[in-house]
Formats: sequence, C-alpha cells, structure tokens
Amino acid sequence: MDRVVVLHAADLHLGGSVAVPDPAVARVAAGARAESLERMVALSAERGVGMVLLAGDVFDDPHPPLAARLALEKALAAWRDMGARVFIAPGNHDPFTPDSVWAAWPEDPNLHIFTPEPRGVALGDAGLWVAGVAHAHDRVSRDLSAGLPGPPEGLTGLAVLHCALAAAGGAKRHEPYAPAELSGLLAAPFAYWALGHVHRAQPAATAPLVVYAGTPQGAHWAEPGPRGVYLAKVSGASVTAEFHPLAPVVFQDLALDDLHQAATLSDLVQRVRQAYHPADGAWDFQRCLRLRLAGPCPLARQLWDEDPGALAETLKPELAAAGLVLELEGLYPALEPAELAGRDDVLGRLLRLIDQAGEDDELLVELGDKLARDLHPLNRGADPAERAAHLRGLLAAVRSLALRDLAGEAQP
Repeated sequence: MDRVVVLHAADLHLGGSVAVPDPAVARVAAGARAESLERMVALSAERGVGMVLLAGDVFDDPHPPLAARLALEKALAAWRDMGARVFIAPGNHDPFTPDSVWAAWPEDPNLHIFTPEPRGVALGDAGLWVAGVAHAHDRVSRDLSAGLPGPPEGLTGLAVLHCALAAAGGAKRHEPYAPAELSGLLAAPFAYWALGHVHRAQPAATAPLVVYAGTPQGAHWAEPGPRGVYLAKVSGASVTAEFHPLAPVVFQDLALDDLHQAATLSDLVQRVRQAYHPADGAWDFQRCLRLRLAGPCPLARQLWDEDPGALAETLKPELAAAGLVLELEGLYPALEPAELAGRDDVLGRLLRLIDQAGEDDELLVELGDKLARDLHPLNRGADPAERAAHLRGLLAAVRSLALRDLAGEAQP
C-alpha cells in the first residue's frame, strides 16, 4: 500500500474578518483568509497531497458571501486537478442545514460533504476509511464522535470532526459545542482524528493521533503566533503528522519589562527581535505587532518625546513589522544604581547590601548559612564556601531584579 499524504485544515472562516488595528495591514488582512486557502493548495501541490480533510467552519457563516464561495470553488478545482480527494465536516459556524451553502453545493465526485447523519467512505485503492459528521445547527450540545462508524477490516480509519475537547489547550476560549471526551476518541477504531473548533494547532494525543489543526489565519490579537495546517502521512496503520505554518498575517503580542540595559534604539530593537517566535523565518507573512514596554529603561524619556505614530513608522522596518502598536505607559527612566544606592529607602539599602556582599566573603558565608534551608537541595548540602560562591553568582541577577521591580518607587 502506497503512502498517502493528507492535508488537515480547519476553521478557515472564509468570509470572516481579520481585525488589525494598524491601517497599514488592512489590505493584506482583508484577503488573508482567502490567501491562506491558496497557500494550502500550493502546499498540497508541493508535497503531493492525495487527500484533504477540512474539519469544520470552512465558512464563517452558513450563507457566505460570493467571494468566500469563489475562493473555495477555486481550491476544490485545484485539488481535483491534482487528484486529491476532499472531505468536509461542517461545524457550528457553517452547519449543514436545508438552506445552508452546503445543501446547495454542486455535486463533485472528488468531494464529499458530510451531513448530520454520521457516515464513512471507503477508499479501497488507498486502504482508507474516512468517517465524519456535520453539525446540524449552530449549537450542537451532544457528542458527535460517538456515532461515527468504524472502518471495515483491512482499512485504516481516519475521522474528521468539528468538536470541543476540554483537554485541549485553549479550549476554554471556545463554546463547548459537540463536546467529546478524549478517552472516547482514544478508544475508537481510528488511526487519526482530524479535528476542528479549537483555533490553537496542537496534538491532543499521540496514540492514536488526535490533532487540532487550529485556524490557518488568526483573527485578532488573541490568536497570536504561527497558524497553519497539518500534513499527515498515512502508511498502512501508521500515521505521522507535522505542522506547517502558512498564515499571511501573524499577530504577535510582546510585553517586555527587562529593558534597563537598552541604552540605544538599536539595543531595544535587538531585544525585541530576540523575543520573536523561532519559526518566524519559515514562511512569508506580514507581522502585526503589539509591543508593550514597561519598567526602567534609559530610553524612556526619548521614547515619550517622540510622536507615537512617527516612532512606530521608524521601528516597523527595524522590527520586520508591517503593523505596529506601541504601548509605553509602563515605561519609566532608568536611574543610576550608584545614585540609588545612596538613598535611604528599601532599594538603596538593598543595593548597598548587594555591593557589600560582592566584596565581603565573610558576609556571603553568613548569608549562605542563613539562607541554606531555602536553597536548592543541590546547594543546600554544600559546604559554606561553595554556598558563598553560588550566592556570588546570583548577585548580578538580584541587582537586575531590584532595579526592575523597585526603581519605580525610587523615582524623584
């Protein structure tokens, strides 16, 4: 039996909006959902996809606008031309009702749209069985997974379903429509569960594979980071799956409060870029960044004096951000440690103690004895000199935390 490559996607929400606060990204955002579908088709051609599983909420509404319908029609035609079979299990946003878009969709031998009646489709040439069911309305409250028919002997079962698993990360952000228990899915005779509804891409289980594809395009700040699809490789009863990011617009929400060493704008840019997701260079996208800066920073007064719009435009190319929203309310000027150490307040006394400890081995030994029971077990049993050396190594971090957390109280 030849290996079959399966593209698993969900929650495309074609016809739905992508909310970007920066007008510079508005044009790209308006077409981002349709473009994410185009990228799925391109990925399918590149990776030799033979089957596509769309696990619900393909449309944002059961009566989508013509542009959304056209986007799906073009994708289905492309998949048909490359010989990929497509299975769709409508969800709560696009349920299969008598007057829905699905009920009137043109018949296509290459396409199977599941109805509210659970069904399985045998693909004998591929040795596969694909089972699925549609939502009958927008507030299904019963477990739809329990009714899916298992595969006949000799066929590997794949299930496509839009459902809510409480065990999934991010599930609380979504209404518990078609609730299912992970234990029930694991006990069912399917090698791969292609799920939709939860917008965060993740495997909920590995044996068998229970996977949420997530949404291929985040809708707003609450859906940050890489978004995309899964490619599953099915060979007999063996299934593996890998996530592929492809979202045209990526939301990123960064909050940085350790900027006391950012003495120049270049330092600030470097610190921000270090916080970016490690997968950022894997595909082409427009970054929409909300950057919240807080705590002591040598640049605070300069940043405050700049026009916010002009500052954002200056930083966009440096941060590889098409859209940028800056929040500087929590930022305040960094004060000189030497000046602060001379103050008669909590921070001043703490800084003097840190300086004294760095120069006084006996004080470090005394501190080590007093703190011994609070140290990590590996350091608790060390001899006094070793404990003192361990504490000396922590002094720089203690100073940094003190300046970050207490300097605001010491502003003149």
